[in-house]
Amino acid sequence: MCIDDVVFACAIDGSPPYFTYEGSTMLIINSETHAKHGISGFKDIERYIDAIVSHESIHAVIKRIEPSVDPDAIDDLEVIVVRGRMKFQVTLNNMAFAVDSSGLVLPDQWVNY
Repeated sequence: MCIDDVVFACAIDGSPPYFTYEGSTMLIINSETHAKHGISGFKDIERYIDAIVSHESIHAVIKRIEPSVDPDAIDDLEVIVVRGRMKFQVTLNNMAFAVDSSGLVLPDQWVNY
């Protein structure tokens, strides 16, 4: 089962705005500071929303089919992506480098060091 519901919330622990999931529900959590000032912590997020939902769905599915595996561990994996003549080391969930709506960054080419 993937993400089939969305809930908006506000952090109270000083954390920055973030996305997460619980079961098949995606949580969009604004920071306490932003909320107190009436500011959205997700300015211009619209173009990434499909990728974010897909990414959180991947976590939810992994957790459901492999309960002994930490599905959040994929967020810590890093890859090298090449854009033009520049190489960037980014995490798999860096939406700015994703080329599709999966929410995952897949390198144009693998670079071995």
